[in-house]
Amino acid sequence: MFRSGSLRLLFARLLFAFVCALAAGACGDAGPMAPSPSGESSATSTVSSDASLFALITEAQPFRTYVPFPDLDTSPNGVLNASSAHQPLIRVGLNQVAAAALQNGRLSSGSFPDGSVIVKEVLGTNGVVNLYVVMLKDRSNRLAANGWLWAELRPTGGAEYSVQNRGAACTACHALDRGPQNDFVRTFERQR
Repeated sequence: MFRSGSLRLLFARLLFAFVCALAAGACGDAGPMAPSPSGESSATSTVSSDASLFALITEAQPFRTYVPFPDLDTSPNGVLNASSAHQPLIRVGLNQVAAAALQNGRLSSGSFPDGSVIVKEVLGTNGVVNLYVVMLKDRSNRLAANGWLWAELRPTGGAEYSVQNRGAACTACHALDRGPQNDFVRTFERQR
């Protein structure tokens, strides 16, 4: 049986999807999964707002289908104690594009290809997800900093830290230690 809050969240997501579909139709856009001329999905290249990024990670490429970040000391359900940012617990996943860029758990070419998405779920001590921290590789996107779009999104879809900020509060930390040699993905530093 649905709890009242779960039903409201489901309704809000359905309403959001309906409004996005209406907006895409009104603009002559084919929506978040419009095929590119090569026939591949151009879902990531259409991200221009927090709402479109949220739709990407929850609908077009649901982060629940992502591959766990490899070689982390996690609990059986993939949870890891957080480092200095995004406390107290995290779970990190990679979409298929990002996962394919790894060999033996390491970045094979020095940088992730465009279309890579990394989602860090920030959980409270009660195990409830409080925040989605998202990095989307899209070097040609006007919102990108260091080739990535950066955002912190609430599970309800609102922005805690907007993609419009172009990573201003993120890039300084991601440029520390081995960040630059790992394409600004500091989770590599947490590997066994």
